[in-house]
Amino acid sequence: MDIFEECLDKMNKSIENLKSSLSTLRAGRVTPSLLDKVMVNCYGENMSIKNVATINSISPTDLQVKPFDPTIIKDILGGINKADLGCTGAINSGVILLKFPAPSEDRRQELIKQAKKYAEDGKVAVRNIRKDYNNKAKKDDTLSEDVMHDLLDKIQKATDDSTKKIDDILQIKIKDIETI
Repeated sequence: MDIFEECLDKMNKSIENLKSSLSTLRAGRVTPSLLDKVMVNCYGENMSIKNVATINSISPTDLQVKPFDPTIIKDILGGINKADLGCTGAINSGVILLKFPAPSEDRRQELIKQAKKYAEDGKVAVRNIRKDYNNKAKKDDTLSEDVMHDLLDKIQKATDDSTKKIDDILQIKIKDIETI
């Protein structure tokens, strides 16, 4: 893999990480990905909730968590409560029902602020990748001066494209958050 393709691959991974982070922010509708970062202490170790239960969206404000092993249902509820997601959970017939209130205007503004922070972190990651690969290109003695400058231009264009994608993803998320 050449320098440019490596650089592009890393930039794309940064964008995917941003999408993953943004999916954990709750917009107008709840999704199972809201629980992605919830850890459950069961069987003597911390595990991701996805490893111990299935999560389904049953309405725009409700999620259903069904444990693979019914004996750990209280552990799962404890992990959800510890994650402080702003929801109420109740055990009903071997499943946990989570009710999320509609976000207030203040909460939506907090979510937008968090989304902007994630987007800025993504841009910083892309710029750091650009810096690393610019340095690699400059130190590569096998490249002629013209080829090196072409490579630097391609890296800059990829950086600009990635930054624009991040801005576009952020705008979509903000619109999603603002929609009640």
